[in-house]
Parts: sequence; structure tokens; C-alpha cells
Amino acid sequence: MNIPSLITFKFDYGKDSLALHALFNQELLKRGYLASKEVAVSYTHTKKHIDEYMKNVDEVFGIIKNAIENKKVYKLLKGSVAHSGFKRLT
Repeated sequence: MNIPSLITFKFDYGKDSLALHALFNQELLKRGYLASKEVAVSYTHTKKHIDEYMKNVDEVFGIIKNAIENKKVYKLLKGSVAHSGFKRLT
């Protein structure tokens, strides 16, 4: 089932994918957004909300691009990288 209002994405960078996602979450949280791999758009979001979010996401993607190019992804992280699946339980 495809729900058009639920946009998803992922970072496809092998072993660094989860670290990139953590960096994305960290940087958006600094800007006041609780981020995820999903973006749920609703009718309550105004053009101003969307424009502000997209501006912040663009800034964060710039940080991520520079982190990848300069091999500083892990150095920029303030916390740990989340585990995928049930890995933390085994």
C-alpha cells in the first residue's frame, strides 16, 4: 500500500549509512525538528512550515556532503550510532 503523504528516504553508504542517518537526526534536532527516515506531510502544514523545513534539510544535507567528502562523519556525531534491527539485543 502506498500512502502518498508518507515520504521515505535512506542513506546508501554501506557501513556508514546508520552514522549518516544519526548525523541527519542530530543536525535537524539542533534546528528544532525531530527527524526520521519518514516525512509525514499533512494539511495542517502551511507553505511556511514546508519552506522552513526544506531550508533546514538543505543545510543539513550540505553538512552531510562535507562530512562525507572530508571523512568526518563520525567526528561530527555527538552521540552514538543507532543499531539496526535487533542487533543490540544479541
